[in-house]
Amino acid sequence: MRVELYYWPTIQGRGEFVRLLLEEAGADYVDVARAKGGMAGMMRFLEGDEPGALPFAPPFVKVGGAVVSQTANILAYLAPRLGLVPDDEALRAEASQIQLTIADFVGEVHDTHHPIAGSLYYEDQKKEAKRRAQEFVKERMPKYLGWLEQ
Repeated sequence: MRVELYYWPTIQGRGEFVRLLLEEAGADYVDVARAKGGMAGMMRFLEGDEPGALPFAPPFVKVGGAVVSQTANILAYLAPRLGLVPDDEALRAEASQIQLTIADFVGEVHDTHHPIAGSLYYEDQKKEAKRRAQEFVKERMPKYLGWLEQ
């Protein structure tokens, strides 16, 4: 099974979760946007000029004719095909639950430095970001990390 990964070539971000899964499995994959002409190929998908489900944003993968987007959804799609989750449905749901919780955590971490708007520079919301980060470290981070460590 060959996987085409589409993600911004210079950002780890949410695409890194997919890269790590593919590397762990020793999967046959190509990081399309990092190749020559890859960004144009990625943009064709995002503009609806390629067949398959229309992704909202990277990361997304193409496997055969299937286009799958959203990090947790990609991992849930690929993990069983790559032998990284058990066959038991309940255990697969538990693995998905963990990934979805991590996705929530990552979203909250991101929002600590962009508490007003993702389109504004950090410098434009520095005061609010500092306050948000302090609250996050005090209240939310211990809850997430405590749950993950159980």
